[in-house]
Amino acid sequence: MAHGDHLSNGQRKRAFFSMLIMVPLAGAATDIYVPSLPAMAHAFDASRFSIQCTLLIFMAFYGLGQIIAGPLTDTFGRRIPTLLCTIVFVLASVGIALSPPLWAVIVLRAVQGLFGATSAVAARAIVADCYDGSGRTKAANWMTIAWATGPILSPALGGYLQVWFGWTASFWFLSGWGTIVVLVSLFILPETRVNNSNTQFFEAFKLYKQMATDRVYLPTALGMACLISVMFGFEAMGPFYIQTDLKHNPIFYGHLQLILGCLWLAGNFFNRFVSAHIKVIRIITAAAGISLLVSLLMLVLDLSGVFSVMAIVVPAGIVYFLMAMIWPNGYSLCLGRFPDAGGCANALVSGLFIIVSAFFTAIASFMHSLTAWPMWSLYVLVCTATLICFRGFLKQEFNYKVR
Repeated sequence: MAHGDHLSNGQRKRAFFSMLIMVPLAGAATDIYVPSLPAMAHAFDASRFSIQCTLLIFMAFYGLGQIIAGPLTDTFGRRIPTLLCTIVFVLASVGIALSPPLWAVIVLRAVQGLFGATSAVAARAIVADCYDGSGRTKAANWMTIAWATGPILSPALGGYLQVWFGWTASFWFLSGWGTIVVLVSLFILPETRVNNSNTQFFEAFKLYKQMATDRVYLPTALGMACLISVMFGFEAMGPFYIQTDLKHNPIFYGHLQLILGCLWLAGNFFNRFVSAHIKVIRIITAAAGISLLVSLLMLVLDLSGVFSVMAIVVPAGIVYFLMAMIWPNGYSLCLGRFPDAGGCANALVSGLFIIVSAFFTAIASFMHSLTAWPMWSLYVLVCTATLICFRGFLKQEFNYKVR
């Protein structure tokens, strides 16, 4: 049976619509409140690192949640796990919006990440369940666009919510969006997973062991963790540099984050054009190498006293664009290593790169400074590691041109 043949046209349309609603939720939960980080530090009278932990803990548990959600949605289907886990996500969002003590906010952010991961994994799996061939490619393109609305648009929205209503407003917004996902799962989303009694929850973890020790999959996943750290590092530290140290408001920061998100998306699209003409390994080497040089230059300039919005955002935007050119090549290679287990391969690489990047970002965030040298130090580290992972371990795997 071909993918999607067990579904009617109406069911496929309902599943496609549901996927578009589901897929941006976790990205928005990561980014929408980032402009509020300095305000939260003031409200809780807490250190920067304590407030940054609300983001870092979410990332770590979001990564862990994806690793669990892969086998969960393969075993029990897409609809019921999404419904139940999103209900927990909504309750955690409401709990945070009620402004409990900071330790409770951190715990509830962990709950958000752990349970919010299921809708992201299920949404990606719905595309594979419903479509084959060119239909899957078209659906995946729409999924990518829908996913991008979360991290690209939500910081700008979060900036306005912070100015108009305060830091809790973003979490009321997330609870509302989560409620919509619950209703969609309950009344619109059909079950797209073909019932397979042979699929067992714990069997997938044996496959995870094979993936994690694969000579190509593991360095690819680590390389992706390094390059995505440029995004998470900016999100954790940028709000304090721009709002607290350089005295700009949350709306200004949200607009800057919107520009950076668009540059990341532009890098993905530009890679599709150049990879048809240039070997992928050369693209990766050039992108990571230039990013490393830019980061080294900015580290030296920052330590020399150059610290301004332009000195932070312009070079960060260049690095965003260049590292985004590497991203789709790594993702494609990971999934291609295990074509018969795309769901678990997707869930594991997503979980690994989020957990590892959260670790790198936590180290940089802990090094408090009134200028941006910790962020540039992080960029130097992860750009170097990206170059080593892709060029050192994967040169032969990427030595081709996309036709």
